[in-house]
Amino acid sequence: DMLCSFFSIVGDPSKGFFCYAQGYITHFFCVASFLWTTTIAFTLHRTVVRHKTDVEDLEPMFHLYVWGTSLVMTVIRSIGNEHGHIVRLGAWCFAQAGRKGTVVHFITFYAPLWGAIIFNGVTYFQVIRMLNNATRMAVGMSDRVYQPDARPDMKAVNRWGYYPLILIGAWTFGTINRIHDFIVPGHKIFWLSILDVGMAALMGLFNSIAYGLNSSVRRAIFERLDLLPERFQRFLPKNFKSRGQHQASELVSLKIEDQQ
Repeated sequence: DMLCSFFSIVGDPSKGFFCYAQGYITHFFCVASFLWTTTIAFTLHRTVVRHKTDVEDLEPMFHLYVWGTSLVMTVIRSIGNEHGHIVRLGAWCFAQAGRKGTVVHFITFYAPLWGAIIFNGVTYFQVIRMLNNATRMAVGMSDRVYQPDARPDMKAVNRWGYYPLILIGAWTFGTINRIHDFIVPGHKIFWLSILDVGMAALMGLFNSIAYGLNSSVRRAIFERLDLLPERFQRFLPKNFKSRGQHQASELVSLKIEDQQ
């Protein structure tokens, strides 16, 4: 995500080499970005649904699949592009204009993108259904009077359903824009182009929140904020410290319950 966004703002469209470098490198890393989400979905499915414990051994295959597929898509785009007819839109470089360029872009980017969206959606649906069934069975088989509140766990499970929506939200306007380019080549809609570029640029932010900002990360952030000198802590919102203490107390409570 970082490299996809970085190369989107680096490059001089007035110079041929930098224009081609920007277009192809951005394409490579943006394809790799959404392909990595499929490996996360595959890992959850293999662990939760198929009960396999060999996912760590598959890491080399994940790298080969992601980087290899991204390279193949970028090479195909290069072959399908007639050099010297590259489109310059402001600070960005795209493939050649016209219907042929749009078709090449669809084949090398949007086809694997929507394939990843469908795969992630089906996979997370199966994972969520499996965990819901397991939770209901565990509650039904338990004869304890006290049942712990499972709402936080179910909240985390249901949150996985939003992961495919990140790709949909980030690239829907781009897909619509490419379809419009195919139907009406050479005619750009300004507001659609703004939504296309703007939403795609936010994909890294969406991924960082959904995949990275979990309870452990938030707790680590609060712990590090507590280490700041007092003169810096006074500039932070007052609820930051209370949240950190609340999460720490929850962790202690869980440890006590496990010991009991």
